[in-house]
Amino acid sequence: MPETRPWTGDPVWLADVLRDEGLKVVEYPGWRDRGHGDFRDIRGVMVHHTGSDNTTAASIANGRPDLSGPLSQLHIARDGTVTVVAAGVAWHAGVGMYPWLPTNMANWHMIGIECANSGTSPTAPHRTNWPDAQYNALVGSCAAINRRLGQTSSRTIGHKEYAGRAQGKWDPGAIDMDVLRGDIEARIGRVENPAPTPRPPAPIGEYAHILLFRGSEGPQVAELQRRLKIGYPEFAGELEIDGQFGPRTEAAVRQFQQRTRGLVVDGIVGPATAAALRLKVM
Repeated sequence: MPETRPWTGDPVWLADVLRDEGLKVVEYPGWRDRGHGDFRDIRGVMVHHTGSDNTTAASIANGRPDLSGPLSQLHIARDGTVTVVAAGVAWHAGVGMYPWLPTNMANWHMIGIECANSGTSPTAPHRTNWPDAQYNALVGSCAAINRRLGQTSSRTIGHKEYAGRAQGKWDPGAIDMDVLRGDIEARIGRVENPAPTPRPPAPIGEYAHILLFRGSEGPQVAELQRRLKIGYPEFAGELEIDGQFGPRTEAAVRQFQQRTRGLVVDGIVGPATAAALRLKVM
């Protein structure tokens, strides 16, 4: 049944709703237990191309040397096969902004779909190098998920619409998102009492691009550790400044969030936590 309130938790129903949509579905081994933690409320679908026509579902599940998998919840092959890769959070969105998403936090709110496609180019006409089977499976997948969540097609967005400015992303290439949303809407049909569109505050300014979490590394992490260690010695005084966001850094972030009114306690440093810390941007 469609949801009329925000869905919280992992979408363990993915394979079922995709099959009900008449799609060819493969369940990748272990998908129900794969993910970087649990979703918060699921607000929609984000569409990507992989950059290659030959990208496999296994590569999306396992990730790559510089980014651990899963890299999305679904993989769509060029023959239209939809592989369910993960039920938990996937690293597919990164930093970005969209009116009804918390800045830089889309991974925890959006189901990602990676399509095995080169994307051709940012200016290619709609559906260039998109086989009918793949495009139709994309439309069906988005429609099935949006319908299950009680959403219209306005809750399907492209990575380029979220991260184009922040990251220079242009995926999905050769896809006019307005045309895609129109095709999805036609397939969804009428949605009674659609779920309300969330309107979170969108942090702007110097912290809009900040997103640090376990596994992050580099000078910005070191600056975070320095700020915690110096400013909050009661719980972060022993923190090592090594530029590696590990369990001790996460624990210190959680301690700070617990002590700061209005912050979500999740161990993730997004714009709100960075602003509360008055973190120096590197």
